[in-house]
Amino acid sequence: MSKRVLEHSLGPQEVVVLTKEEARALLRKLRVRPWQIPWIRSSDPLVKAVGAKPGDVIKIVRRSETAGESVIYRLVVPG
Repeated sequence: MSKRVLEHSLGPQEVVVLTKEEARALLRKLRVRPWQIPWIRSSDPLVKAVGAKPGDVIKIVRRSETAGESVIYRLVVPG
């Protein structure tokens, strides 16, 4: 599967693994703890394609008909 997940027309435009500093700044800005943001399992093809590990926070940018662009964050959990 590898990088083909990222190349699909219905897939996300961009996926970034945040650095520890970026993740801390994001969580501080949102005033949440890591487990309070939505989770994504490490076995997910998208997570495998970007090489994220449990504990990482990933930023996913998708096209949206109503918003133009939608940015979501996920905490990678084991599984």
